[in-house]
Amino acid sequence: MEKRNWLWKRKSSERSPGETESSGSLSSHSERYSDDQDGSKVSPPPNNDTLSPELSSKASHNSEEVTDNIKILTEKLSAALVNISAKEDLVKQHSKVAEEAIAGWETAESEVVVLKQKLEAAVQQNSDLEDRVSHLDGALKECVRQLRQAKDEQEEKIRAAVAKAALDWETTKSELESQLLELQAKAEAINSNPPPQFNPDWRKIEDLEKKNADLKLELSFQLEEMEIRTIERDLSTQAAETASKQHLESIKKVAKLEAECRRLKAIAGKSLNASSRYAESLTDSQSDSGERVNLVEIDTHKMSGLEANREPGCSDSWASALIAELDQFKNEKVVNRNLLASSIEIDLMDDFLEMEQLAALSETKSENQCLESIATAEQSNKDGDSLLKAELEAMTHRTAELEEKLEKIEVEKSELEITLTKTRESLKASELQLRDTEMKLVELQRELCNTNDAKLHLESQLGNMEADVETMSAKINSLEKEIEKERALSTEVSINANEEKKILESQLISIEADARTMSAKIDLLETEVEKERALSAQITVKCQELEEELSSKKQEAELQQSVKSNVEVKIKQEDLATAAGKLAECQKTIASLGQQLKSLATLEDFLIDTTSIPKFPTGVSLIHKAGGEPWNLLSNETSSPRREPESPRVGADKNNGNTPPSSSSSSSTVLSNHVSSEKNRNGFAKFFTRSKNGIQLEI
Repeated sequence: MEKRNWLWKRKSSERSPGETESSGSLSSHSERYSDDQDGSKVSPPPNNDTLSPELSSKASHNSEEVTDNIKILTEKLSAALVNISAKEDLVKQHSKVAEEAIAGWETAESEVVVLKQKLEAAVQQNSDLEDRVSHLDGALKECVRQLRQAKDEQEEKIRAAVAKAALDWETTKSELESQLLELQAKAEAINSNPPPQFNPDWRKIEDLEKKNADLKLELSFQLEEMEIRTIERDLSTQAAETASKQHLESIKKVAKLEAECRRLKAIAGKSLNASSRYAESLTDSQSDSGERVNLVEIDTHKMSGLEANREPGCSDSWASALIAELDQFKNEKVVNRNLLASSIEIDLMDDFLEMEQLAALSETKSENQCLESIATAEQSNKDGDSLLKAELEAMTHRTAELEEKLEKIEVEKSELEITLTKTRESLKASELQLRDTEMKLVELQRELCNTNDAKLHLESQLGNMEADVETMSAKINSLEKEIEKERALSTEVSINANEEKKILESQLISIEADARTMSAKIDLLETEVEKERALSAQITVKCQELEEELSSKKQEAELQQSVKSNVEVKIKQEDLATAAGKLAECQKTIASLGQQLKSLATLEDFLIDTTSIPKFPTGVSLIHKAGGEPWNLLSNETSSPRREPESPRVGADKNNGNTPPSSSSSSSTVLSNHVSSEKNRNGFAKFFTRSKNGIQLEI
């Protein structure tokens, strides 16, 4: 474009000397003509003065006048030819300039076609972006749906866990009831017949094995929950990664489209600058003509001013059309309006070309006619008035035509202003749509941040679960170690018990008990058994109340699951945990009651068996264990049977669930064989004292 402008400037500079030469030649010819006329006017008087006295012939005078007239006519003809040649050169230059302008307009039209193709490509890219945005929306919806499904699955799992807990509670309740019934039966059997002695270490081992089994079950449940949570985390991470990738691709494409729009605007601005420079070159070429040509130039200047006013409107309309076509995928109505505006602007550009061509033709015609009128005026002075009148009429007709064209141009200007306002409105609408799209992008980014936060939360939960699993495994290992220690202790205790059993059998042969004191003690034990039964009844009532509370809490949880969020589910889990803790406490109290009942049974057995214990001498000290501590007879920890051969019988009876036979016959035989034990009744009471743990030997 800069080279073309330089060519135009160069041609105008080359053209200006010719015009100046033509104007100079015209002025020189007019001066010569005036000088000849002056010479012709001045020269005759001396001739007349010289010829008047001599009275020369008239023929010589006439011949001189004819020669002068011939010279004048030849000079006029030469001047007219020079003017015609100069004007032909000007016409050639104007035709070259017009051809160059046409070539420039053709190149501008080709550029416009290229810009339209680029716009179509941008529209296609926008449609692709819209499809990808819809795909992103679908992916986000799928992510939300998957999250909802995961929540529903978690709620179902919670419900299943609650149902399992309820079933476990019912089973434990039934087991506890059966155990209570068994304990009541055993207590009744104890009232009638004293039970045999047994080892409480086996009971402890069984309890520890049960606890180990429960812990293994809990471990399996937690492992299953961990696997489910890891699967959910992987799904959420995959969905978030896909959404982020698609979002980045859309952002990149939007940036490319903005860069293309800026480049297209820059190209449009360059084409507008080229057209304005061409208009300036046309105005420079029409500078040095006559007064009538100046009037025509004023009209053309007005036309060029209107065109210059029109060009920024056209540029604005092109920019608005670009932005409107970029937003075509969101509003079809706006697209149709913008397309109409662009078609109107193309028609206006075509009209503008036609007006320029007409103006150039009118200028050339007016210049040619003016020159012809000047030539005819110089050739024939007589017919000048008539020709001037004709020329004035033609000029008035042309001025009227130019005024009509000006009115048309003003109408077109008003139409262009209307289109300008419309395009500005469409620009505002497109800006609003761009803001809406930016808001949507911000919302998508917020959703991505929320998904990332949820992912981090799930990862933290996974870490907590892994830590819980590690702690549980450590607890299991510690429990296994404790079980091994308990087994080793039980073996040591059994060995010590066997040794002490032999010692006690040798010592307890001569011991006898007082029947009255023993009966009183049995009555006291019966009262204690009744108290323990009352306590067990209270515990059963408490268990029923806890069951009712659990059922009410389950109902409340089922009602509030549809209303409250995951935080309230956690609160419910804590309530369930507290209820489970209460249940464990109940189980512990029931187990302690069972152990107390068993200890009472062992006490009764011991009191019945002590009828055969002889009196210790005053110098006898307390029986010590292997560890140096005093031995508590018939305590909750250890109990020695009467005879070594009866211990396997007691274990067999315990395993088979049958109560041992009464020991009344054995006690009667001992009483019959040892009647003399009644004398030592008071002394025997000094050696034995009763406590909560059992009967202890004292000196």
